[in-house]
Amino acid sequence: MAVKLDVKDKKILEQLDLNCRQSNSQISKIVGLSKDIVGYRIKNLEKQKIILGYYSVLNITKLGYVAYKVMLTFKDTTSKIEEEIINYLKKNKNVGWLVSCDGYYNLMVVVWVEDSFIFEKFFLEFLKKYSKYLKERDILVITENHACRKSYLYDKKIDNLPDVFYGDEKKSRLDENELKIINFLANNSRIKLHKIAESLNLTGEAIAYRVRQLQKKEIVQSFRPIINSSLLGYEYYNVLFKLKKFNRVKEIFGFFKKSPNIIYFVKYIGNYDVGIDLEVRNAQELRKIMDGIKNLFSDVIESHNPVLIYQEHKLSYLPE
Repeated sequence: MAVKLDVKDKKILEQLDLNCRQSNSQISKIVGLSKDIVGYRIKNLEKQKIILGYYSVLNITKLGYVAYKVMLTFKDTTSKIEEEIINYLKKNKNVGWLVSCDGYYNLMVVVWVEDSFIFEKFFLEFLKKYSKYLKERDILVITENHACRKSYLYDKKIDNLPDVFYGDEKKSRLDENELKIINFLANNSRIKLHKIAESLNLTGEAIAYRVRQLQKKEIVQSFRPIINSSLLGYEYYNVLFKLKKFNRVKEIFGFFKKSPNIIYFVKYIGNYDVGIDLEVRNAQELRKIMDGIKNLFSDVIESHNPVLIYQEHKLSYLPE
């Protein structure tokens, strides 16, 4: 049975989704609760596993990385073999996103690498171990990735917040301390600044200044909670599109950006051209959204391939 959030929990979650580095005191002023009650409710959301952690959305292209998406269909496997494959990929330092799926694909992997040669080495090593269990293996290069907030959770009919994305960027020069700060924030964006300061032997003010600079350079894009939407009664789908024309991609992306259920929209090079990740109550709601997309853009969309994502094994915007 789905967990139901009350109005105050929704407001707290919305504020964390806007910027999870906000203090409990800052959130309390917006939601109309004391900071102690806000802290208690956040801990309760964590205890219930509705919040699974906190991460930073990073512009990885400015850090010198290219993103590859690998989509796999299994054959002749058992649950034990599939678990072994998942654990192998999960432990790999270059794997940033790893999910299990139902549909045409059974596993999707996003790999951050500095160049195609590193990706080739990663993929060949994987194939040497597990190619006999693969029926299909498709590879896409992610050239643009837009990360949206979960506006549908907060009863928003449209996402009109500023866009957060990476793609087509030159590498930025960063010093050793800036890289270390990014490492701290990548997979624990709510970490206290004084803890980073103690580790780097710097003052809290120096860390705060560097974080602001990283945001100004648009390397650190946003700070977000990992929200377990399945506990709230939502299903997670990835939909891959093949296009027959490319003159309306900007318009399509504008439509995707406004949709409260779409949490990512992406541009690819490969067998598919664009894609979306979205969270919906059920397959009927997915169909309604997809009918709207197809009706508006029937002249440019050739086909689409929906895949149900039922478990997320790893999410990180930075290779270890």
